[in-house]
Amino acid sequence: MPPILARAEDVQQPSRWTIEHILSIPEIKDVAVSPADGSVAYVARRANLTLDRPDYELHLVSADGRTDRIFARSTWLDRLRSIPNSPDWSVLADFGHGVQLYQVSSHGTHRPLVVSSVTTLVGSADGASYGFTNTVPLRFGVVSYDWSPDGRHLLYATLETKRAARKVSTNEQVTAASAVRRWAPEQIVRYFLRTGSNPALPVVTRSSDDKIARYLGALPDWGVDYLDYGIQGDDRNDPQVQRLRFDFRSGRSSPAPIGSAANYRETVVGPHGGTLGVARVDGVRRLSEHLPDGQSIDYGPTTASLSDLRSPGNWRSPDGAFAIVAVRLNEQPRYALLRIDRGGATKLIQVPESLTHCAFTPSATDGVCVREGVVMPPQLVRVSSSTGAISPLHALSGPFASVEPLRAEARTWTNDLGYKATGFILYPRHYQPGSRYPAILVTHGSDADQRFGSEDLQWSYPVQLFAEKGYVVLLVNAPYPTQSAVLEEAIADWNACGDRLPPRELQRRIWLNTLEAFKSVVQQTSREGLVDAARVGIAGYSAGSQAANVAVTQADLFKAASSGDGGFLEPASYRYTSCSYRAVYGGPPGDPAAAANYAALTPSYRARFANAAILQQVAEPRPGAIDFFQALRAAGKPAEITLYPGETPASDETHLFHVPSNRRLAMEENLEWFDFWLRDMPPPGDQSERRKRWEGMRQKPTAGPLSSTSHP
Repeated sequence: MPPILARAEDVQQPSRWTIEHILSIPEIKDVAVSPADGSVAYVARRANLTLDRPDYELHLVSADGRTDRIFARSTWLDRLRSIPNSPDWSVLADFGHGVQLYQVSSHGTHRPLVVSSVTTLVGSADGASYGFTNTVPLRFGVVSYDWSPDGRHLLYATLETKRAARKVSTNEQVTAASAVRRWAPEQIVRYFLRTGSNPALPVVTRSSDDKIARYLGALPDWGVDYLDYGIQGDDRNDPQVQRLRFDFRSGRSSPAPIGSAANYRETVVGPHGGTLGVARVDGVRRLSEHLPDGQSIDYGPTTASLSDLRSPGNWRSPDGAFAIVAVRLNEQPRYALLRIDRGGATKLIQVPESLTHCAFTPSATDGVCVREGVVMPPQLVRVSSSTGAISPLHALSGPFASVEPLRAEARTWTNDLGYKATGFILYPRHYQPGSRYPAILVTHGSDADQRFGSEDLQWSYPVQLFAEKGYVVLLVNAPYPTQSAVLEEAIADWNACGDRLPPRELQRRIWLNTLEAFKSVVQQTSREGLVDAARVGIAGYSAGSQAANVAVTQADLFKAASSGDGGFLEPASYRYTSCSYRAVYGGPPGDPAAAANYAALTPSYRARFANAAILQQVAEPRPGAIDFFQALRAAGKPAEITLYPGETPASDETHLFHVPSNRRLAMEENLEWFDFWLRDMPPPGDQSERRKRWEGMRQKPTAGPLSSTSHP
């Protein structure tokens, strides 16, 4: 399509947050910078309210930041890159032929680079392969790619259906099918290497169950005449990466000298060309570079995490004078850049908020990042790795940009076990010191950081609108593991299926430790006169749902809760999380030796202790969530569960809701739920059935299983 001018809203008076404003917040997926003229391309995911689906936009911003043109729109755009030694860009896109690899010029035209004649359905739908797409079911031909630094070689992967016919499933196949209530066709990922115009060479073929091959692009590392790549080495939660080397001359793979990597992550390279890592030495986390000859270079203590998956990145100057690494600052939950010089000096390149989605030119001297914060809308900024200078380039547009910012305050709380939890207080719009406010604590484990309207954290919880309506919003992380070797040991043991710690100790260090953090947050803000401790709610999805479900069944701290698309920790989830459950509980639900461990933590087993009204919102009818709902109802507790549907009866909503109307309804339901239980405000008149049902719960406890609700 020809390039068009990006939306340019009229200048408006500052407005207040609405659900429409929240839905308008774009998610930046990729940023790339042209070494030729300094122009910047980026991919934004936005809610298309008219078609009720997410759309992706490919933008090009001029070097001076004055123009922002939309080059393409699609139901899928991903892995935007600047093609080495070329003025053009490459991107995975669906332009009507399934997801394929395209080359995009600075004039906005695109042509196919790689097209697979075979496409495979991916998404939460019948006959589809599961994928972390969080969008409508799509057909994929090409799923990943990577350029060699000189642009001569292209590694790409296709996704193919091995057998689409009906099949009889057995054993583990039946267990896997139960997780999605349907069987899926067997699929394989094929990797190929193409050099110039020569025919592509096959590199490796893997089952789509290989997470490294399917989702991480095989983690390539380019040499002069070889390519090192990774495959999944084991079945742990966070699997090892087995490294292989593909020789360009022989066209064959053999074990790479590096052997295997310990983490399910990309290799982070230092100025000397070695692997950067963080490890404890005498109890202190230290940054070091491990060289191929076995030597190690120490760069000193650090509290940061390298190339966090939420904002990854690593760039090395061609002469090895320095390297740049995207980092997460765990003690102040935000993202920055770390420059590491060959001589050993290190320097943080940072802003008070966050620098995310960074991209640099091949020289690693000039880059572009997204600058954003909890209450600061995203803008593109230029970054000099030489001086650390950061200058504005272009502000991203949308209705959200006209909203007057709320007040946010970064906080750190220390619980009674001595562990720190970070987060933010979002103040009510018309906050008056000396007044106590109802509060809602929102959590997703570690996503309460300096990002703007991040769906990773707030899901379908309209935190900005909560603040507009007079709530104090507490955005709270679980105690971060990097602060203590004790917590790091617990996370490692959980991943390793429970080789070291007794289950009850693991429970204490992770879930009960998080609960203690929540207690300290509520108690401290109450002592400050900010929060009314009798009117506090909790909300969290996925990992946050675990924290919420444990909190309301272990302590009398919250009056209302909203738990999103969870079910982990329930016995029904053992079937597809058996490794985790061996660590958490010591065995399967029917094991007498594990019974006491289940009784101590499982939310449904402790439903009788709940003193909060508990809403669950789910994308699929997850057995664990349903078990918790039924246990609460059987115990006479106020409980509601709501299923949000996919586009058709043959598809489901995704874990991060992709249907805008579902997200709108879920946000409205959360607003009404907390208003009802924390402020005695009934749902509006057009929700008469909901009002009648909730008032019935409040007037007298429910007895026995009642029907759940489902949005049409």
